[in-house]
Amino acid sequence: MDFGFMSNSVGKLIQVERGGPDKIKGKLLGIKGDHLAVETENGVVYVHTPHVKTISEPIVVEKQAENAEPAGVPAAPPVVLEADDFNSLIGQMEHKYVKINQGGPNALEGVVLLQREGVVTIVHKMKDYVHYPIYHIKTITWIINAMKQEEKKDDNKNAKNDNKKEDNK
Repeated sequence: MDFGFMSNSVGKLIQVERGGPDKIKGKLLGIKGDHLAVETENGVVYVHTPHVKTISEPIVVEKQAENAEPAGVPAAPPVVLEADDFNSLIGQMEHKYVKINQGGPNALEGVVLLQREGVVTIVHKMKDYVHYPIYHIKTITWIINAMKQEEKKDDNKNAKNDNKKEDNK
């Protein structure tokens, strides 16, 4: 399916899929031949369009709360990889830490080792080589600040544990 009809939506909020683990909400950054780039709170997610069933756009856009950024300090623009097709995009992610598919049983995080005809090999948790057919990849996200994201997860877990301890007193 050609998503060129959404060219007027670049820069606007969209939602890919209505629900479930494949649901992605964010700002549409770009449309290429067989993928979309969507900026989410977890980074730029590249969506392989042959798997897209629905895309929603709000009729009335809610006013977003002011960012927690200090006044006068602009947020850094997201890093967006430019590629004509999804295979080329994955090729640009060799030796980078990525997340494949957003959720569900086939979600995976690891380092892209190499790409061959129709297959990408991921080093998963430094334990396994996972050979993933590119056709079955719905989304891929380059996790640029993997260590910072892990620290945030740990901080959130610690905060929840601290709250539980205080509640038990």
